[in-house]
Amino acid sequence: MLRFVAVLFIVLFLSACGVETSSSPYDSAMSGTTIGTTDSTDTTDATNTDSNITDATTIESTFDTVGAEYDANACNVNTYKFVSDTSYSGTQTGENGASLLSVIGNGLMIGSEHSEPDTNNAYKTWVTLFYKSFPDPASLDIQGYASYLMSGVFYLSYDIAWSDESIPNVDNTVYVQSLKDEKPACYRLILNSIIGSDIDVQKVYR
Repeated sequence: MLRFVAVLFIVLFLSACGVETSSSPYDSAMSGTTIGTTDSTDTTDATNTDSNITDATTIESTFDTVGAEYDANACNVNTYKFVSDTSYSGTQTGENGASLLSVIGNGLMIGSEHSEPDTNNAYKTWVTLFYKSFPDPASLDIQGYASYLMSGVFYLSYDIAWSDESIPNVDNTVYVQSLKDEKPACYRLILNSIIGSDIDVQKVYR
């Protein structure tokens, strides 16, 4: 009997020392390390995901991105019609900056406000208006005109019908591109007010 008890004690002792179970302190420690590694990996992934967020300060664009927001339609010749105007360069008094360029049948007029004294940089005086045709020409020239001035850049005049929500199918978003700086600047204007200074204007890029 004493021998049986001794053998049983040895078996129990060896079992307790040689087998690790899921509830042992060793497994708990390893489990904690694994979770920590996973958390670390997740943090790295989150950082990489954040780096994919569009940032105007790092994006490569043909447009000036400083203070601008992304707009896939920004000054896009593939989706908008366009007309251009240039201002007086300081040498030729007959240039068309003396009057606004009228977009016939659309109730829009655009004028460059940038004067460039160096004739080698005359291209900087050009501004381009991007627009979609007004859907109901019969509604134009009835309510009057409003205007918006961006000093030293451009002057836009528009028929108030562009802001009339009762006229169907009016796309009253237009864009104006300026070449006066190192990169072209594009401005989105939503002709949503009968008061020109109250319209929604935002610098954009694509």
